[in-house]
Amino acid sequence: MFTVSEGICSARESVVMEEKCRICLSLTAATLEEDLRLLESRREFVDLVELRADFLDAAELAYLPSFPKRAGLPVILAIRRKPDGGRWHGAEGKRRDLLGRALSGRYAYVDLEEDLALTEAVKRNAARVIRSLHDLSGVPNGLAERLRSLAHKTGEIPKLAVTPGSTKDLPALVDAYQQLEGQEKILIGMGEFGLFSRIMATKLGSYLTYCSVAGSEQEAPGHLDPRTLVRLYRFRKQDRETFACGVIGNPIAHSRSPEFHNRGYETLGLNGVYIPFLVDDVPAFFRLARMLELRGFSVTMPHKRAVLPHLDERDGTLARIGACNTVVRRPSGGWYGTNTDVQGFLAPLRARVPRLMSPETRATVIGAGGGARSVVYALSSLGIRPLILNRTVEKAHLLGEAFQCEWGGVDSDGIARMQNHADLIVQATGVGMEPDAGADPLPEYRFSGSEVVYDLVYKPLMTVFLKRAREAGCRIVSGLAMLYSQGAAQFKHYTGFELPPEALDSQNPIVK
Repeated sequence: MFTVSEGICSARESVVMEEKCRICLSLTAATLEEDLRLLESRREFVDLVELRADFLDAAELAYLPSFPKRAGLPVILAIRRKPDGGRWHGAEGKRRDLLGRALSGRYAYVDLEEDLALTEAVKRNAARVIRSLHDLSGVPNGLAERLRSLAHKTGEIPKLAVTPGSTKDLPALVDAYQQLEGQEKILIGMGEFGLFSRIMATKLGSYLTYCSVAGSEQEAPGHLDPRTLVRLYRFRKQDRETFACGVIGNPIAHSRSPEFHNRGYETLGLNGVYIPFLVDDVPAFFRLARMLELRGFSVTMPHKRAVLPHLDERDGTLARIGACNTVVRRPSGGWYGTNTDVQGFLAPLRARVPRLMSPETRATVIGAGGGARSVVYALSSLGIRPLILNRTVEKAHLLGEAFQCEWGGVDSDGIARMQNHADLIVQATGVGMEPDAGADPLPEYRFSGSEVVYDLVYKPLMTVFLKRAREAGCRIVSGLAMLYSQGAAQFKHYTGFELPPEALDSQNPIVK
C-alpha cells in the first residue's frame, strides 16, 4: 500500500513525527485589517496562515511586525517576487530589509527562495525557513532531487510549487512524494490539475496544504476554501490509511459527486475521501490511479468510451453499451469496469412516470456520446426504440445502427420527426452545463406540454431546456435524480455499503 512519512512536525517540536498535515490559509488582501477579517471568517478551519505581504498596500508594510500577535496563530511571512508568482516589484535590497525588519514580530516561519539568505535575521528571531521554488511554467524533471537540494541548512523545510498543465504531469508529482517518503517537505501541484495534491496532502506526506477564502479578491487558482477542505473533503479525518476514490472528466469543477460520496463516508464513519480529477489524458490517469491506489473512480464526459481499452475486466453489458461510467480496482490490482448509468437513468422514470416503462413509449434522445449510449441501451431494454438526434449526424447514425433505432441531425428535419417520438425527450449532451449554463441544445423545438422531458445535466439544476419545458406544462426530470441513482450504485461498488439516504439530501449541503 502507498504509505507516507511517519511525520511532518518540526525538529524543534518532537522527534516523534505526526502524520497530520497542517492547513495554511493564504492571505492576500491589500490591508492587514482585511487579512485579519478573512482569518476570523475561517479561523476554526485552519492551523496557521501565510501573510503574502507582496499584496499589501505600501502604507501597510510598516506594520508587518505587529501582525503575528494580532493573528493569534503561527504565521508564515512571504514577500514573493513577480517571477515566483508574486507581486513584489521593488528592489531586491529593499525586500531583504523589509523581511529582516518584519521578522522582529516573531513570525513562526519565513518563506525564502533558494537564492535568498537572511541568516542573522532568521537566527535572531527564531523563525523557521521554508525554502521555496515556484515553477509557473510546468513540472520540471527531477522533482525529488530539486526538493532535496533546496534546503540550505538542517531544519529548513523544502517547498516546491509546480504547475501541471496536463494529467501527463501528475505521475511525476506522486513519484516525488514517494521518493521523499519520511522527509519533511511541501510539494504542491498548482491549478485544477494539481487539486488532488492539496486534498490528499496528509496521505502524500506534505508538511502543509494551502487554501484561501472562496470569493476573496485574490483567491489562488486551484485553492480550496478551508471550510470546503475540512467539511466536504474531511481533511481533519484523513490519515495515511485513508482510501481514495474520485471522478474524472473534462470539465470537472461542476461535479456534485464529491458531495454525496463524502457525505456517505461521513455518515457511515468510513475512512475515505472522494476527489474530482480534471483529466485530459486517460492513459496517464490510469498510471496516476495505480500510484495513488484509488479504490475506484467514476467517469463522466468525455471519457466514458476512452477508459474501455484500459480495463482488465468488464461487466457483460459494456460491450453492448460501449460506455463505462464506473471503474473499480480489484484486489489483484486490475481494473473492472461497469455502467451504473442504465439503472441510474431508469430509476427516476420508474418512480415518477411508470407509464413510460412500456415498449409503446415514443422517445427522442438528443446526443450520441457515452451518456446517450447508456440511455439508448436503457430504453432498448424496455423495448423502446428512440429517435436519436445529434449535431454530428454520423455519430447519430452509428449509434442508431448499433441499437436499430431511427437517427438524424439536430436540424429542421430532425425536429419535425420528433413529433412522432415525443412522449419522452431525453437531453443527453453537455449543452447547458455550467459554465455555459445559458445554452440550449434544441432552441428550435417547441414543447406541446404533453412531453416528459429529462435533462441529464444537473448543474445547473434547472437548465434552460428544462425551464422551457416546465413553462410549456411538461413534466420534467432533472439530471440530479439520475446522478443520485447511479451514484448510489457506484458507492456500493467502492465501499460494499449502501449509500445512506441522508447522503442524497440536496437540501442538506455538506458545505455550509
